[in-house]
Amino acid sequence: MAKRTYFNDILSILGSNLTVTIANILAGIILSRALGAAGFGLYSSIIVVPIIVIGFTQLGVRRSAIYHIGNKMYAEEEIVSALFILLLYTSSLSILICGFVFFFSDSQPFDPLIIAVVLLTIPLLLMNVFAGGVFLGKEDIRRASIMNAGPTLLTLVFTVLFVWVLKLSVLGAFIAISIANLLMLIYVYRIIIIEYRYKITWKYHENIIKSMVKLGIVNAIAIFIMQLNYRLDILMLKKLSTLEQVGFYSLAMQIAEQLWHIPYAIESIILSRSANSQDDQLIHRTVASIFRVSFLIALGAGLLIFFIAPVLVPLIFGAEYTSSVAMIQVVLPGILILVGFRILNSRLTGMGKPQIAIYTFVPALIINFILNLFLIPKFGGIGAAWATNVSYALGSVIFVIIYSRLVKMPVREIFSYRRSDFYFFRGMKSRIRSRLGVHH
Repeated sequence: MAKRTYFNDILSILGSNLTVTIANILAGIILSRALGAAGFGLYSSIIVVPIIVIGFTQLGVRRSAIYHIGNKMYAEEEIVSALFILLLYTSSLSILICGFVFFFSDSQPFDPLIIAVVLLTIPLLLMNVFAGGVFLGKEDIRRASIMNAGPTLLTLVFTVLFVWVLKLSVLGAFIAISIANLLMLIYVYRIIIIEYRYKITWKYHENIIKSMVKLGIVNAIAIFIMQLNYRLDILMLKKLSTLEQVGFYSLAMQIAEQLWHIPYAIESIILSRSANSQDDQLIHRTVASIFRVSFLIALGAGLLIFFIAPVLVPLIFGAEYTSSVAMIQVVLPGILILVGFRILNSRLTGMGKPQIAIYTFVPALIINFILNLFLIPKFGGIGAAWATNVSYALGSVIFVIIYSRLVKMPVREIFSYRRSDFYFFRGMKSRIRSRLGVHH
């Protein structure tokens, strides 16, 4: 049983996510200014392909690893060995699919050198994703936090070097991602092989692999559906509008999606704790409380983004990106709605029920596609933002209803605030006072 509290673990991941947010914003500033709207649109249209493909081809192994290690279903060393074998399969499949998509792209020709760098980076990305699952399964939150923030921080450093200093444009942006993830892979090797002292074997652990893949495939489909919901608008903008609109909208989503760092932090902890806990009712109540508090925090952050975007976007990213402001403001409600979904979904995933997200977001994906067909040709990025809002709202409402029935907790109780919810803030105040050396 973990000795650390939910509060300590969530604060640790939130700290790393704050680092990720700042690094992403700085990298966005560099890329948007150095590449221009069309160049940033080209970069976004390339990177969206491996993001979507990896979301499916990783076979949900990260979450499956958390579940299997947390439940002590097999020896940890055997689970990690099975992960390396799965890495070979998933990397090969991802490279084949991405290569096929790029090769047969009929709208925008891509530089072969850029595509080669992207394809070679895929195994590094997957290895680091899997490693995060190992750390969370072991409830090693400190290293999970490093795995969360490390690639983004290193990418920022190398983006400055290759894009800003050496002026390698879009190619430089992808070289930065590749080198950053290579360095993180070296870190992962040091922890898993040297510190944990796992002896990795290439024996085909049939039972473990089957068990992980069986649960993982459902996770993979759920992640793929969600990723497609997140990125479908960018793919359709590229087809139905201009690269400039893709650039404006990509920047808008990049800024608005910073709200997701709250559920990203929390869902990791809930996944880990759910897999390691036997007290379901306690977890249900804790998750509902976290859901309510997180929504308030995200609402405050969303309002802040809404009001400062008109000033900061042109100032930081350049007047060329003024069109992104309206897109940010329009899409914020949908992003906010999905904060709650991600937290509740992490509980069901930790219970081994990731398929619920599929049932609820397939209809949302269809609605998203239909609305984009009609709205993008007429309204561009603004139309894509409205389509996103409607699809996210539909999927989240359906999900909350199903979640309520599965955990036997009335919807009203899930949303009803109580005084105990705000003990989180009391804990934060005490922690800050302790760090500052302030005593009563």
